Amino acid sequence: MKEEQNKPFYRLLWFWVSMCSIFVAIICLVIVSAVTSKNAVSSKKIASMSKSYSEASSFNKKFNEYMMSNVPNYDSYVDGYLGYGSSQSTIESSTASSTDFTEKFGSSQSFSNDDTNIEVNVLGANIDSSVTLNSEAESGSKPLVVTVSIKNTGKKAFSFNAHDFTAYDSEGNVLNLDLNTYENNMPDSVNIGQVVKAKLYFDAKNDGPFSVTFEDGTWK
Repeated sequence: MKEEQNKPFYRLLWFWVSMCSIFVAIICLVIVSAVTSKNAVSSKKIASMSKSYSEASSFNKKFNEYMMSNVPNYDSYVDGYLGYGSSQSTIESSTASSTDFTEKFGSSQSFSNDDTNIEVNVLGANIDSSVTLNSEAESGSKPLVVTVSIKNTGKKAFSFNAHDFTAYDSEGNVLNLDLNTYENNMPDSVNIGQVVKAKLYFDAKNDGPFSVTFEDGTWK
């Protein structure tokens, strides 16, 4: 015991055990800080991209509606000279119904093009205070939950995209799709014969009533 007390501190076992523990703790702290910082930056970028996509989709839809109403034979011009396809189709899946329509929540509508055939239903759009919005949502926003379903009656899988649905408040403002939507296990696709239901979160500014669009259809 006396011999151990006479040893320099740096030759004692407890000293090196303590130093190793401190070193490991510092490394863990640095790793956790780096991961947290990276996740915060990623979330901010995704929020910005989501908002930009929503605004672009709204502008594109309004632009098409204006051009179709004011430019004679606009569809023929687009098809013949620009090669963009029908101006009525605004989603990559290229599904489109024949005419615009407005339905009540809970009613299904069919969309088809080539081998793609789906039945879309917006079941409801309601404020749900139990839902937590993403931290990037503007202060005072209310959680609007839009419940949708898609049934694939076609001959090939349909790619599901939450951004294909756009929500509007009572003043006609486009609502931002909240990032916490993707915590609901969003489906990537709807297989042949499959019915998929999903809950989409939007950042609402008032209590509605709200409307939801998919392609050229509107549910109220």
